[in-house]
Amino acid sequence: MTNYYLQKLSSAAAEAGHRLSVIFADGYSATIDLRPWIDRAPLRAPLLDRAVFERVVVNEFGAPEWPEEIDLSPGTLRAWCEAGRVMTKNETDNWIAERTRAAQEVA
Repeated sequence: MTNYYLQKLSSAAAEAGHRLSVIFADGYSATIDLRPWIDRAPLRAPLLDRAVFERVVVNEFGAPEWPEEIDLSPGTLRAWCEAGRVMTKNETDNWIAERTRAAQEVA
């Protein structure tokens, strides 16, 4: 069972457009288009600049981080990668709760 609250990245790399390729500490890898997430908040507007978006690093908490202290929860990112798309906060919370509940029923 994936515990979304304990996720950490081992690497992150900017790809074409605003796609981010990631590898999580458990080996799961994916690429996701973060443009919808960037567009939702003016404070993330610096990421529209390709040069800024490419400066992504994995911080000490295992989260992707960009200049100006822009970061993203690795658990949220994992859920989005598994779902194949960026979701709203409520969609993400519901998605995580549903998968956690389903995994507990199997166990």
